Amino acid sequence: MTLRQMGGLVLAFLLAAPFASAMETGKADGTITINRKPVKLKYAFAKKEKDFDKKDRWVVIVTDRAVSRSLLDDDMRFHKAVENGDVVAAMFRFDQGKKLDQAEVRSKALQHNSLPINVPQIKLTAPAFSADAIEAGAVTTEEQSFFSDVATLDVKFRAPLGQEKFGDNAAAAKELAASGPKISEGGATGTLTVDGTTVKLAHAIARTKPNAFDEKKKDVVVLITQNPVSAEMFVDDDKLFSAASDGSVQGLLVTIDSDEKPYHLQVLVPKASMQVSGSGFFNFDATDFSTKHVAGKFFTTSEQDFMGKHKYTYDVTFAAPVQSIAVASEVTVDASSGTKLPAGGGDPGKAYMAFDKAARAGNLAEIKKAASSTRPMPDMSPEDIKQMMEMMKLMRPANVKITGGFISGDHATLNVEGQESSSKSKVRGTIEMAREGGAWKLLGEKWSQ
Repeated sequence: MTLRQMGGLVLAFLLAAPFASAMETGKADGTITINRKPVKLKYAFAKKEKDFDKKDRWVVIVTDRAVSRSLLDDDMRFHKAVENGDVVAAMFRFDQGKKLDQAEVRSKALQHNSLPINVPQIKLTAPAFSADAIEAGAVTTEEQSFFSDVATLDVKFRAPLGQEKFGDNAAAAKELAASGPKISEGGATGTLTVDGTTVKLAHAIARTKPNAFDEKKKDVVVLITQNPVSAEMFVDDDKLFSAASDGSVQGLLVTIDSDEKPYHLQVLVPKASMQVSGSGFFNFDATDFSTKHVAGKFFTTSEQDFMGKHKYTYDVTFAAPVQSIAVASEVTVDASSGTKLPAGGGDPGKAYMAFDKAARAGNLAEIKKAASSTRPMPDMSPEDIKQMMEMMKLMRPANVKITGGFISGDHATLNVEGQESSSKSKVRGTIEMAREGGAWKLLGEKWSQ
């Protein structure tokens, strides 16, 4: 080998060395020392978001263990995990100019679960921002104190970057998946306990569904049960809830939005009709989540109370391919797929206006008559039904009128307008109707301002 060749080899080695020793994306290496006790940091996550002034900023979180990004994206759950001692973390926030403007340590060992770090006393080493990751080293130059707590920090990280939510951390997801039970496709392992009776959950099936608030987004609906459920039963509420009533199907029906946050839960057991809705109520750690596949853990951290009538808990891990199944109430007929309806919406329009009149009057018998058989009334006490009817009357838009619509076979879509009951602002709705036994019935309605 000539001198020139050797020089080229050495140069190539020197250029390649930094990449060869670069930290794996998603990993962190270092420690937080809290009240003189070191905690090793292992994983890193990052996201780019907008601040209150709509300016860009970047957030990096490094943790002592593998956690799901869905946990970090849910502030309420993240704070609770710190309080419970489930995770120790350091947070770095960078402003629009990519300068560090806030940092803190979070741990149950701290008096207030967090300790702010004086930014001028953090030395950053080679911070680098790319389209898919943030990389840097950070070390405190002085011991930080807050009330009776003290802490120091020395860590380097390479955090996968996400937009508005933390980026996918393959390394953390792999460890989470490996630490849990091995689940076959369409399988589950765990339990549901309602009023002292426990059901073993072993099967999972999933499908996409239009988001209830934004039709441009897709939700994932997961059914987790003790016995296998066919796709036909999965999309037929009448059959599914009938099977739940007789006990042949028991489990959980969960709706998860595109941000990996469950927002609606139905507990399927005999003699207990339970539906819970809202953001931040549910614990879901996803190891995989897309419109093609979903896997993870769905669980409660304590016993839940449903309206003072039922107590329940669940803890289940599952994996399932996500199917795309057409459901009539979720399909919209438009100019490309149907024929324009006459003014007033024709027969489907007349049937819907009859339903609207019955709902506004609280006429339960007429509501049942006008609603599709696929939308059975829940099993509720007369008192609860009365409360539900009063709520329906309060929430329904006023002065509803049909502005147009289309029909295709036994399915029609109506476009409607109304007035929001409290603010009096205009609202628009999309109404899905189905012809059953020669009569038009309500499949579903969506309203938005």
